[in-house]
Amino acid sequence: MKIKTFVSVSALAAVLIGCGDGGDIRLQPTNIVNDNSTGGGGDGSTNPCASYQLSGQTFRGSLDNAGNCTYDVTFVSDTRPLEVDLTLPALANNGLHIFEDSLYVGEDVDANAARAGVSVPQDGEGPQLTVAPGARVAFSSPADYVRIARGSRIIAEGTASSPIIFSAVGDLRDGTATEADRGLWGGIQINGNGITNKCTDAQRQPPADNSNPHQCHVAAEGRPATYGGNNNAENSGILRYVQIRHAGFEVVDGNELNGLTLNGVGSGTTIEFVQTYTTQDDGFEMFGGAVNLKNIVAVNVGDDSIDYSEGYVGNIQFALVVHTSGANRCIEGDNAGEDREDDLQPFTKLRISNMTCVTSAVEENQGTEPSSKGSSEGVLYREGAFFEMYNSIITSNADGMESQECLELDDTAGPFVVDAVEAGVSVAVSNFIACTEPTKLGVDASGPNAAFDIDAWLATAASNNVVVSDPTALPVTVIEGLDTNDRAYITAAAFSDANATPITIPVFDVTQLEDTFDANAVPALATGPDASGTSTFFETVDFIGAVSAADDWVAGWTVGLD
Repeated sequence: MKIKTFVSVSALAAVLIGCGDGGDIRLQPTNIVNDNSTGGGGDGSTNPCASYQLSGQTFRGSLDNAGNCTYDVTFVSDTRPLEVDLTLPALANNGLHIFEDSLYVGEDVDANAARAGVSVPQDGEGPQLTVAPGARVAFSSPADYVRIARGSRIIAEGTASSPIIFSAVGDLRDGTATEADRGLWGGIQINGNGITNKCTDAQRQPPADNSNPHQCHVAAEGRPATYGGNNNAENSGILRYVQIRHAGFEVVDGNELNGLTLNGVGSGTTIEFVQTYTTQDDGFEMFGGAVNLKNIVAVNVGDDSIDYSEGYVGNIQFALVVHTSGANRCIEGDNAGEDREDDLQPFTKLRISNMTCVTSAVEENQGTEPSSKGSSEGVLYREGAFFEMYNSIITSNADGMESQECLELDDTAGPFVVDAVEAGVSVAVSNFIACTEPTKLGVDASGPNAAFDIDAWLATAASNNVVVSDPTALPVTVIEGLDTNDRAYITAAAFSDANATPITIPVFDVTQLEDTFDANAVPALATGPDASGTSTFFETVDFIGAVSAADDWVAGWTVGLD
């Protein structure tokens, strides 16, 4: 196993990120001036393309007349992963970094390699990919994607005025991509050494002779790669102010790449201000691990905008999900998934606060550019998944707020979802659901939870949830601009129903929650307004939903919301 070495690579200043990249309109673009008069590469050349040295040889991208840098299979590919650090600078005049194959960072160590004595790289031992603010990275084929191996890192820190964009050549260079064009490239996959319930306790522990950190090697979706281990605190890097557009590739049925796939990724990783737009499969998917996400946006995602399973235990705050031409669910949670035992441990649990989920009521195979994954729906917790959901809005942008189910609990594969609700392990507090079909319950008619009443559970006084489904009370005023598409995602200053009756929802203080938690434990929920908080992740809020008028953190760096 080669441990990373540091090399000198070209780095240029941030550049103008124009409005209308590939046909997509970005909100409130800002101009950044670029100066490349000093040349690039650190060797006196005028080629600004990224480069690295390995075994005494320099590898560098090829610059074309349009100012784009192209990297062929001799630079990096699925069979030639990066073994050293690499930086992708921002290029002048909206220049692109075009990859003719996949961009793999670090060597994958699978079970066979581990048995041969190769150690799995740990927290930062592998190479690092750094992407400069304003850099635009394009891929040529649906099968090409970014893969970060275990122990490697990606540092992609854009800014609100100069976001980093990952997309396809058809989008960024040719400008032909539309809202219907999903799966033009694979997306970003990060593989970590975090905990997954696809491994046993014994597999997650190192052998007595310390010959290898662990024997947990779970096959990732996509081309052969592995993830999993025993470090839920691992740092796999930073994604901040990043767009991931037109991604997702179906290798075979059930083996699909997403916009951003987080496999066993630890809580030391930073995911903030990241958007997935028009993806073939899921927007954000977490398989195990404990990575937290904040200020995320998912627009026109083909399948589930947020998906979690395999023992994932993480926090999300400020999540904006908007279904436009067709999508499946805002959230889908499973414990084990793939028809495995729902009581597999460690259990899966998502804690989410301040989500806005806007469905479109587009049914499968209907509409202008529908998703092939199913009808547009809200939130589904199933197959043993646990959850805590606070301060969130689930509604529809269709006429009369017509919808398929906005919140569904499915226990048909086992009693664990409802059992967790009845035990207080899974909770819903201070949420606003306004749509024509607000709830759905799937239970075994002869099972132990056949008499469970989901509507009565939501209506429990201490929960402070509000559900509006009466056609005479719909549509409600909950999100500004739903009827005009003018910033149609900001929480309204005051809620009211169609009869102008005010609706009040107390905001739950999520700062009282612990940063780390046991997925199987009842959360400690204080009821007093003076409860002292301990969370360093959750922020104090005075509003329901993802975005307030006082802080429109979405404007300026996202696409598809005009």
